[in-house]
Amino acid sequence: MFHGYPGFFRKLQKAQRSILALVDHVKNLLSPKVSLLLCVLLAIPLFLSIDHGLIEQELSGQFLPKVTTGNIDANRPITTCAPTNSVPRGHHGSGNCPLNFTLALSQESIIQVQGSSSLVQLSVTLVSGFSIPVTLTGQGMPDGAQIQFAPTSAKPPFSSTITIATNAGTPLGQFNITILGAGGGLEKSAILSLLVVPLVHDIAIVSATVQATATVGSIVSINATIGNYGSVSEAFELRAYANTSLVAELSGLRLEPSAIYVGRLMWNTTGFSPGTYKVRVTVPPVQAELNQLDNTREAGKTLLTASPGSQPSPSPAASGGVQGSNYGRQLAIVAAIAEAAIVFLAVLRSKGKGSTGKASVKSGKN
Repeated sequence: MFHGYPGFFRKLQKAQRSILALVDHVKNLLSPKVSLLLCVLLAIPLFLSIDHGLIEQELSGQFLPKVTTGNIDANRPITTCAPTNSVPRGHHGSGNCPLNFTLALSQESIIQVQGSSSLVQLSVTLVSGFSIPVTLTGQGMPDGAQIQFAPTSAKPPFSSTITIATNAGTPLGQFNITILGAGGGLEKSAILSLLVVPLVHDIAIVSATVQATATVGSIVSINATIGNYGSVSEAFELRAYANTSLVAELSGLRLEPSAIYVGRLMWNTTGFSPGTYKVRVTVPPVQAELNQLDNTREAGKTLLTASPGSQPSPSPAASGGVQGSNYGRQLAIVAAIAEAAIVFLAVLRSKGKGSTGKASVKSGKN
């Protein structure tokens, strides 16, 4: 009966020899009856050990399945799960380790104007199991809105582009869209918040400042902050005026909805007359803008002073031409007075010559 267990049998023989030697030694010391009783007592635990050893050896000889490594699904027996995208060894049929995946959106909320569309990226990640196709759908869309996936179905891991389109009849407000992914008997979801807003064009000057003093010929900085209070991206221009003269401008600017632009305009004061100038900043109205009251803002006043050693400018460009016309009128008056003085002197000289000639004739007669 011990042919299948050579190791155990050798240990048993060694123990038997040790017991027999002990018994022979005891027999020489004790009486026959006492020796017999001792042999019986020693034999009982020996047989119990033999029986226990046989049971353990029998159990250890049975086939035990080998546990595989990799991603293991806790919902199935541990011996049936295999590494991702593989089939367990010794496993037959189609009952692989169940698919497990996750959904993740590139953004959890979007603001969309009526009649426009938006794009959102969705990532489908494989967690464990054998990869099989996952199908994507959307629920909770408002009236007049549509949702599309590209692709609609694929084996994870993969990425899908979600297109959400609205029309002029889509109701305004906030909606929670549920993005569903289903495959292998498993369904996962992600929530996308959609805020539908009306089409509004509104660009405004939030603030404007200018330095208080400068010398003629220097550069005056004009700071302006522009805000887009509308719901769409806007292209705009920024201009600065000193009294009625355009002194600086910026073009090709663009603002996204709810964004702020901080810019600086540079006014070259060369050729301007000393004096105080009212500086204002304007943004020309964008297309379809209804509220234009906030498109102009006073930046302040700038006092221009003459630089040391400079001569007064004959043409104050930023004053609107009023002082220039006065200066020309004054020159015309001075020229007219000078011309009248010259004529008057000429008349006096001619009269003086005439009176001298008459006095000479009278003296000859005498």
